[in-house]
Amino acid sequence: MTVPIARRNAFFQKGKLVLSVSSIGASLAMILLLMGFREGLYSALTAYVDNLDVDLVATQSGNEGVVSANSVLPGDIHTELEELAGAREAGHIAVAGVIFTVDEDKSPIVLVGYEPDSGLGDPWNLGEGGYLEQDNEILLDTWLAQRSRIRIGDTVEVLGREFEVVGLTRGTASWMAPYAFVTLPAAQEALGLVDSVSYHLLRLNDGANLDAAKEAIETQYPNVKAIQPDQIADTDRRAIAAVMDRPINVLLFVAVIIGVAVMALTSYTSIMDRLREYGLLKAVGAKPLRLNVVVLQESLLNSFLGLIIGVALAYSSAALIMAQWPQFNVTILPDSVWKIAVLGLIMTLLAAILPIRRLDRIDVLDVFKA
Repeated sequence: MTVPIARRNAFFQKGKLVLSVSSIGASLAMILLLMGFREGLYSALTAYVDNLDVDLVATQSGNEGVVSANSVLPGDIHTELEELAGAREAGHIAVAGVIFTVDEDKSPIVLVGYEPDSGLGDPWNLGEGGYLEQDNEILLDTWLAQRSRIRIGDTVEVLGREFEVVGLTRGTASWMAPYAFVTLPAAQEALGLVDSVSYHLLRLNDGANLDAAKEAIETQYPNVKAIQPDQIADTDRRAIAAVMDRPINVLLFVAVIIGVAVMALTSYTSIMDRLREYGLLKAVGAKPLRLNVVVLQESLLNSFLGLIIGVALAYSSAALIMAQWPQFNVTILPDSVWKIAVLGLIMTLLAAILPIRRLDRIDVLDVFKA
């Protein structure tokens, strides 16, 4: 009996229902977008490391990140590192944050110098043009090129050197600094790394013992740390999280409070609009528990409809944001949707407390007097 009552109450005034579930959906969408923004922020910053496709990265001890550190190692030790680790392939890269200037527009970028012939450390998604062949060539991120009105064939200046743009990469932009790629010799000369590199990349044989390879390298070279790419990504994420997590968590908390308030207001208004009906049900013998269940079912129905609208709104908004501003990567994971569903359930239970308490205080005599 309680299910039809809850459903009829919810759909009795369709215009009010649309406003209610839209408000709930907007609140849940805001939470989901904030979670997606945080995940997208981390994934964009660690995109290069995540796509290295190597087993070990040799870095200077104490500099175990790429975005958050500045490693410098001798360039002539890569052969010994390869032998110590038993690697089948080895390469090295130079990475540094620099300022990219076009006319009066200045932008921070992450400059990566790699060896085109090695196939290690190269860009993972070339959207337009070709790969590097000469030391005077550069690959720019597509968003950076569009914003700076740069096309393939144009000449740009980086650290006092001129480079010809031969290709545009995709998925290499973030709100902090997009990636740009040059050859390793060009990066060494531009950055002043004389016979030095930032990282050595090692690709081991299948089934190789990573721990043994790490120990061999670090024993021979105490100032070198051999770590896996996912450990580098974790280091960079923690460094960014120390700065960004607190304000994002504050925004998430505010969004949750707004969501609970919207749900509570929706449920409370519904009770007040039908106070006489609930009083009559109570007068004819309806148990308080049954009436509470009706309120909770109506709240759950509104929340379920709001969740559907919120997820759809979050995904469409994320697509619109990334299309309009490619430097902002909004990554909404299926796991985040499940978290929002659970959070929505908890918010519904909290929001139902106020109307249930009001319902429990209904005086049957007062209802008949009215």
